[in-house]
Amino acid sequence: MSNRSCKRARSGGAAAELGSHLSPAVAAVLFGSLLLTGCGGNTIRQGHLFQEEDLAQVRPGMGKDQVVLALGTPDTQSVAGGTPAYYYISTTAEQPLAFMTPQVTDRRIVAIYFNNKERVEQVANYGLKDGKVVDFVTRETPTYSRDQGLLKELFRDIGAGPALPGIGGRGTPGQ
Repeated sequence: MSNRSCKRARSGGAAAELGSHLSPAVAAVLFGSLLLTGCGGNTIRQGHLFQEEDLAQVRPGMGKDQVVLALGTPDTQSVAGGTPAYYYISTTAEQPLAFMTPQVTDRRIVAIYFNNKERVEQVANYGLKDGKVVDFVTRETPTYSRDQGLLKELFRDIGAGPALPGIGGRGTPGQ
C-alpha cells in the first residue's frame, strides 16, 4: 500500500478527501437543497378514482346492483324526492409546499339517479364549477348583545331593580 493510499485510509477515504475540497458555499447549497426536497408540494387525491371504461358501463335501465358492480359502493346515497340516487365523489387538491394548506383544484361528482323501479334513469356529471361553497363552521362565537358596546353590556341592568328574589320590588312577602 502506498503512502498516499495510507493517508486516504486514515483520513476517512475518498469522501473525506472530496469534502475537504468543497467550499462552504457549495456545501450550504447542497445541504439546503436536501432540506427543501422534504418541503416539496404534492397532489392529494381523495374519493373514487374514476375510470372512463367503468363510467361507460352505466346505462339507463340498469339495476342498482349492476351499478355497484361497475362503480363500487357509492360514497353517499339519497332518497330526495322519493327516488333513490347514488353519488360517487372524487376530489383532487394541490399542496404547493408541505406546510401550506391544500387548495382544491378539481372535484368530480357522478350522480346516478334511479326511477321508482330502481333502474338507472339518468347519469349526471358535476364538477367544481357546479359546486357551491358552504361554510358549515363559521369559527365565530355568537353574541347576544346586538352589537352594543362593552360598557353598555356591563351596565345594562343598573336601575332595573333587584336581581335577587325577596329583596324589595313586587311580589315579595310582607308588601
